[in-house]
Amino acid sequence: MVLKKRIRISKNSLIFLIVFIIIIIAYFGSPLSKVRNINVDGVNDLGAQQVINATKIDDHSVLLNVMLHHKSISQETQKKLPSIKSISIKTKNLRDITVQVKEYSTSGFIYKNGYYYRIISGGQVINQKISSPIGNYPVYSGFGTKRLKEMSNLYSKLPSNVKTNVSEFYNAPTKLNPYRIKIDMNDGNKVIADMRTVNSKLKYYPGMAAQMKKKGVIDLEIGAYSYPFKDNK
Repeated sequence: MVLKKRIRISKNSLIFLIVFIIIIIAYFGSPLSKVRNINVDGVNDLGAQQVINATKIDDHSVLLNVMLHHKSISQETQKKLPSIKSISIKTKNLRDITVQVKEYSTSGFIYKNGYYYRIISGGQVINQKISSPIGNYPVYSGFGTKRLKEMSNLYSKLPSNVKTNVSEFYNAPTKLNPYRIKIDMNDGNKVIADMRTVNSKLKYYPGMAAQMKKKGVIDLEIGAYSYPFKDNK
């Protein structure tokens, strides 16, 4: 003989359960359950709104849902914005969201088929179309994959006062020197150099440029000398 136990729910417990359900329904139906503010910290080259758009979090998002799925939201955001090295999503004041971002450092851009593509540390090219370069970074022209990686790594090691003056790197090899490059500077000068020695020599650029009476070429390929542009003569 099987004895059946009756589960008795007291009147107070039933009232509490009903009230609890009502509160839950009311909460999720009220503005209190929605994200109020979204703050983005740690962005350098990316825009805060660009990151927010990629997360798809807005003031209609339910905060609890965001926090339950924060890992998948972070993963999807990194897929959309591959220049993000790491991202975390945290809540504050039970209403606000903070998106903490860490980006890969930018080494410049390459131009291809009408668009620019970001080059991050290590020479990796991010497959994300950009209509125009962002920030004060150089453009690389004519470099193959291996040379692009080498050149971007060399750029990252330059003194900051030189890096900010570099406008564009050109791969310009000759039969005599396959490592020859040309550099357009933001101040209007041009530089001829050798990839193997450019870092040790280009650090002297500010001093050499200051001594030039006219804009021209600073040749660092073999020695170190300068001459004005022909049009300035």
